[in-house]
Amino acid sequence: MNVLIAEDDPDMQKILGLYLRREGYQVDTVGDGAAAVDFLAEHPVDLVVLDWMMPVQNGLDTCREVRRLNIPVKILMLTAKGQNEDEVAGLSCGADDYLRKPFDMQVLLLRVKKLCNAEGVLRCGKLTLNPGTGEAALDGRRLELIRTEFGLLSCFMSNQRMVLSRERLLDRVWGMDFTGDTRTVDAHIRRLRGKIGGGYIKTRIGMGYVMEDVDG
Repeated sequence: MNVLIAEDDPDMQKILGLYLRREGYQVDTVGDGAAAVDFLAEHPVDLVVLDWMMPVQNGLDTCREVRRLNIPVKILMLTAKGQNEDEVAGLSCGADDYLRKPFDMQVLLLRVKKLCNAEGVLRCGKLTLNPGTGEAALDGRRLELIRTEFGLLSCFMSNQRMVLSRERLLDRVWGMDFTGDTRTVDAHIRRLRGKIGGGYIKTRIGMGYVMEDVDG
């Protein structure tokens, strides 16, 4: 998942970037609202962590412009403003969520995760898969997968830490009418491992395969 941090405080930029990258997000940063709009116009982004008080163009006006341009991105507004009317203003301008400073970093990470998963995106470590768009990525880089590879990855990511037999994978990905050999599964998983790395899908001898987060 790609996250853009729009924050003029270099220290806050650094801290937010550090924590988000640890969670497996691909992170870019800008220092003002106008730069955020320019970046979003040129790069696909899943979420913007948008500070309210910034030079050149503040977060409120930036949020309004992003929505006016119909850029498909989730927006989490950050602000030191603590009044209820400020929160109403932030949400009314098109933000999807609003977080007051100072905040607990774990709370922010949970808010980010919730917003990034709002469209049913599946995550396992640095792997992401969006069933709706048919896209998969590793550490923010899009994976070029054939239909059966995407089907296998979707099946594994929907059933993480569950052992899936070759027969079950055949039924789910190839269909119940498939009459080929179960070794077909092995061959496709070898190719899939070559694209996502060998650590995610582990073999359980005599049982099948299981997907686990390589980072724990």
